[in-house]
Amino acid sequence: MPAGRKPLPRKFHILNGTDRPCRRNENEPVPDEFPDIPKPPAHLSKTAKKEWKRMSKVLHASGLLTQLDYSQFAIYCQAWGRWVDAEKKITETSMVVKTANGNPINNPYMNIANTAMRDCHKFLSEFGMTPSSRTKIKIDNQAKKQNKFTSNAQQANS
Repeated sequence: MPAGRKPLPRKFHILNGTDRPCRRNENEPVPDEFPDIPKPPAHLSKTAKKEWKRMSKVLHASGLLTQLDYSQFAIYCQAWGRWVDAEKKITETSMVVKTANGNPINNPYMNIANTAMRDCHKFLSEFGMTPSSRTKIKIDNQAKKQNKFTSNAQQANS
């Protein structure tokens, strides 16, 4: 198994300005981007669907939500939903609960919340949504806001 950092997709290198032909994987799949923001899968929880609607706009605008990422993004949203729901249950009860025998134990929702939190962090890093992973991405927001027709009209007026 090779040591070192995981290789980043070419899209990240292009956005970061570090794309070099000598380091490029010429056989890397280039997945199609969604023309519109995709709808969340029906099986997601209510909380997960809210996260989907919130974050899909951001990822789609950045060009980081492709058809190959659909499942990974759904898993992230479901983990987010589990984390939020578990945290609500912990708040409703307490961090320590008593067994049938009266012994205090950690609330079982703590394990669910902690596992979901770790899963969320992994997916957030994959999509460039943590402070450290975001520093590796540079997006030209002005270029993203212009479409083909706007840029052609500006060139014609020049």
